[in-house]
Amino acid sequence: MVSMETKDRLSSQEAVLGSLLLEPRLIGPVLSQVSDRDFLDDTYRQVFQAIRAQFLSGGPVDPVTVRDRLGGGETWSKLLLEIMEDTPTAANIQAYVPRMQEQARVMQGRSIARELLEARDLEELRRGTDRLQALAVDRQDVRRMNMEQMLESFWQRHTQPRRYLTWGLPKLDAQLFAEPGDMVVLGGYPSAGKTALAVAFACHQSQDMRVGFYSLETSRFKLADRLIASMAGIGMAAIKRGALTEEDWALAAGAAPKLLQRSLELIDASGMTAADIRADALANRYQIIYVDYLQIVEPENRKTSRTEQVSAISRGFQQTAHGNGMLVVALSQLARAEKSRDESRTFEPTMSDLRESGQIEQDADAVLLLYLENPARPNGSRRVLKLAKNKDGERGRIFLDFDGACQRFSQAPDQTKTTT
Repeated sequence: MVSMETKDRLSSQEAVLGSLLLEPRLIGPVLSQVSDRDFLDDTYRQVFQAIRAQFLSGGPVDPVTVRDRLGGGETWSKLLLEIMEDTPTAANIQAYVPRMQEQARVMQGRSIARELLEARDLEELRRGTDRLQALAVDRQDVRRMNMEQMLESFWQRHTQPRRYLTWGLPKLDAQLFAEPGDMVVLGGYPSAGKTALAVAFACHQSQDMRVGFYSLETSRFKLADRLIASMAGIGMAAIKRGALTEEDWALAAGAAPKLLQRSLELIDASGMTAADIRADALANRYQIIYVDYLQIVEPENRKTSRTEQVSAISRGFQQTAHGNGMLVVALSQLARAEKSRDESRTFEPTMSDLRESGQIEQDADAVLLLYLENPARPNGSRRVLKLAKNKDGERGRIFLDFDGACQRFSQAPDQTKTTT
């Protein structure tokens, strides 16, 4: 006969699994909190592994697909239906998860305690108490490797040439070794074109990756206009006036197949917190997310100072990147540009110009700063993309031509700075 304690322990595992089967949108956020070791029952662990594998495959998650992952059969079908029937509601999953994890640690601690009772010498006693101490302070997001694991990982990771994420600008691709798990900050003065550049980056990367573009300032429809203007070569003025010619419509039709090949989603994110964006990104399985822009993300705590709020938002996105193997590109405003003596040149920005928090430059793996080469000629000036921070590569500057009519950036053929 199963004891009440065992039933209670199993029911918390059952409640987590049932919630995931009832509401598949919860799977992404839960995967960032839960691992195999949280399921002490082997059967429930197999169900969790099947749900995770089905989710990561990109297919729908339901009792049928999960059953097939488990090998099929009436036994699995019956178990999955029982799990769903026994789960009162998926709305309480954030209460189920910590309860399940605490129960798992308690049971693991009791097992270690029983081993301590049978310790044959002081050394076994020390090892057991060390394990018990580690269990008491263990966290899901702590990952470690010893030197043997480090060497094995190094050999496995570097036996083949590495492929890094590309941006559509040859010089930037050659210098910036960005990969999933990194946080990149793209800073710029107002009207420098950072949103247009970010949309271009996102569109390029969405040829091979699932990309979510979270816009807190510009509606998804305006972003769509910019994207189509860039891809099709249609003037923004004609789009905004609703005065597209037959030639413009033909250009748009010609660009449609390229756009349909992109896995890019534009999201109106006004009012969302960093935690909201993280949960939505995980639920939609994005591999890359863009946030436009960091300083207007809704803070979790409005009672703290503005600097503390922005610092917390920055740390939240850094943890989203590093903890979930996702590239996060966060746009940031720069502090108001200072003027030089002749009032025609803007001082070249530095990382300290990132507005409202020095935490941003600390959290970022790379920082890109976009500004006008000659502020006195905003319409004719090239843009400068400064690679101000690059943990794994060289810093430098890339000069860009910007076609404002079609919202297009291209690498300038002459990569030397002009004085005119």
